[in-house]
Amino acid sequence: MKKAGDLLASILNEKVFKKAQGYSELFLSWNILTEESNIPAAAGHSRIKELEGSVLLVEADHPGWIQILRTKQKELLEGVRRRFPKLSVTEISFRLSRDSG
Repeated sequence: MKKAGDLLASILNEKVFKKAQGYSELFLSWNILTEESNIPAAAGHSRIKELEGSVLLVEADHPGWIQILRTKQKELLEGVRRRFPKLSVTEISFRLSRDSG
C-alpha cells in the first residue's frame, strides 16, 4: 500500500510538492519555535494560522499571550528564518483567535 505522500508526489509536480511539504513543516514547527524562544507554554495557547506572502500570521487565545509572543517576536522570526529560509518570511503578525471566545 502506498503512502498518501507518495501518491501526491506522483500526481503533483515535484516542485509544488516540495513547497507544500515546506509549508506543512512550518506549521508543525510552532512547538519547537516557541521552545527555542524560551516560551514553550505559548505553543498551547497559540498557533500559526497562515503564511500570507512574507508575513507569518499567528493566532493566540488570549491578549496576554499575544503580549508575551510580541516580547519574543525577534527570536521567533529568527527561528523561522533559520529553519525555513526558502519561505522568505520577513515579519510575524499576531492576532486574537476568533475561536477564543
